[in-house]
Amino acid sequence: MMDPSAVTIANTFSNLIRIVQGLRDVATSAEVKACVTELYDIIIAGQQSALENNIKQQAMLDRIHGLEEELGRVMTWETTKIRYALIEAMPNSGIYVYARKKSGGPSEPPHWICTKCYQDGELSILQVQHVLHGRQRFLTCPRCKTSIDATRYIESKPEYVSE
Repeated sequence: MMDPSAVTIANTFSNLIRIVQGLRDVATSAEVKACVTELYDIIIAGQQSALENNIKQQAMLDRIHGLEEELGRVMTWETTKIRYALIEAMPNSGIYVYARKKSGGPSEPPHWICTKCYQDGELSILQVQHVLHGRQRFLTCPRCKTSIDATRYIESKPEYVSE
């Protein structure tokens, strides 16, 4: 969308060009024609400059809009991520996940989220996958495809964690 002031400037330049063209048509002396031609060139250069400035302004407005969206996403993630705490999913397993804190509220069931995705600013709930007729169990992230062999430790279920 063109800035209203840019439209006004464009209209002004168009009117000036029309007037200068009219002057050039009625001018009789070579000196007057030369001045009119110079004025015409100056107006065209001004019009080009105004157009370039409008393009730059639009690019800056687009950049600002993009940064505002990114800031909103970051602020939303900051609000979300404080609802989770890093825990060892199963005792002595060395398997770490983020678990929902009790203060996060009961609006969602207890669950674990992927540590890699958490670090990337994304929330991705780990899913249990059974393979080989249910004998092997993995915690798998649907987003980044991280898969953790939890066969020996899967007895634990996600629970809310204390602060």
